[in-house]
Amino acid sequence: MARLKNLHGQVAEALGRALLSGEFPPGTTLPTEDALAARHDVSRAVLREAVKTLAAKGMVSVRPRAGTRVLPRESWQILDAEVLDWMAGLPVDPGFVTDLLDLRRMIEPQAARLAAQRATPKDISAMRAALTRMGAALGGSGDYVAADMAFHAALHAAAHNRFLHQLGAALERLLTLSTNISWKYPDAARGSLPIHVALLDAVERRDPEAAAAQITRLIERHEIHLRGMLQGKQGGEHP
Repeated sequence: MARLKNLHGQVAEALGRALLSGEFPPGTTLPTEDALAARHDVSRAVLREAVKTLAAKGMVSVRPRAGTRVLPRESWQILDAEVLDWMAGLPVDPGFVTDLLDLRRMIEPQAARLAAQRATPKDISAMRAALTRMGAALGGSGDYVAADMAFHAALHAAAHNRFLHQLGAALERLLTLSTNISWKYPDAARGSLPIHVALLDAVERRDPEAAAAQITRLIERHEIHLRGMLQGKQGGEHP
């Protein structure tokens, strides 16, 4: 049973990546069940379970005699943890970047304000520990992106809002996808570290507007570096 579950999970991931990459555009019908089963070298039973997984995520619609149709992207559960994981390694399109930046601007400045008002000593300690890891990673010890995500997770937690807590996990996955690209921009990580320091300082000083201003600076830099990497422009550092 465990092997069967693992198999249909693998096929669901392969099909999900094919949908996300545009191999099967919205509005089209997937190949027949027999063809897909042969393509992935699995039984029809395994394939059906995989397709059920995609249907549950709003990616496809299965109808008798009509086949499996790819649904419009608007219906996809794009914040689903598995869907976000499937995005890893796929090309990032400009529309994804724009939507992500819009989401960050809508959520993170207010989250920083709340953190400055509500952070506990434990929250601040978690942010400081992540900041220390970021500095160590710049010196060649540790994973900078993982430490950066830990900092943002601690900031979101410090807002002490149950809805943000749920959304924060998805946002952190999205940030991981984009930061894995943007931090490779020359000096992007090193240049952003002082802003993270200033953000933590604002939270500690209980200064909501300063905290919001610093997270906005990080978002603006993220946009410059992310778009620069996607466009193949890897010039000098930006302020």
